[in-house]
Amino acid sequence: MDKLNLKKVLRRKNPYLFRANGISNAPEMITELLTAHISSSDEGIFGDEFFEPLFKFITKSPIAAAKGIDFVIETDDAYQAISLKSGPNAFNSSQVAKQTQQFREMESSLRATLRSLRKQFIPIMGCGYGKVNSPPTSARGYYKLAGQALWEKVTGDPDFYLKLVRLMRDDPDGHRPVFKQAWDRAVNRFVILVTDENPPFPLTLPSPHRGRGSG
Repeated sequence: MDKLNLKKVLRRKNPYLFRANGISNAPEMITELLTAHISSSDEGIFGDEFFEPLFKFITKSPIAAAKGIDFVIETDDAYQAISLKSGPNAFNSSQVAKQTQQFREMESSLRATLRSLRKQFIPIMGCGYGKVNSPPTSARGYYKLAGQALWEKVTGDPDFYLKLVRLMRDDPDGHRPVFKQAWDRAVNRFVILVTDENPPFPLTLPSPHRGRGSG
């Protein structure tokens, strides 16, 4: 929060949408802007700083060298290639096709080795939360496991997804006051920027109906 740059944040957001939602003053605009920024960035941060290290620790699996694949888990009869995501709604149709292609390229490069070892190639998209346990489809060439299904798959414990919450204990409560102070500093800093300098976009606009029909 302390390192956020207003102009950089605005480049990734839609200022017209803020105005279309009726926002017409600096404090309200800044609050909405920061809320939107946090909601979109937290997902990625949480995946990188929580799900990925946790998955690596639990499975003791090596990080995959193939593009688009994060981990590999080998058993006596299977080679499981895993692409780890935070949530189950991360991909659109074109991204699904790309991920499918990445799994197929990895399988192709390993085909001879796996045949000699008599191991089956199993492509999996694993999602830290959600409720999905789906085999490959005609449009998606990989398994999709989310939440309980994923954590049970890699730990053998059907309750592990619940234990993740308990393991946090009260630690998040201790971080909250520090975050709130950083949030308030960011709001104050950004409000000063848009009120003391030329704002990134006009905070007071004419009514969309004004002048309609005039020459």
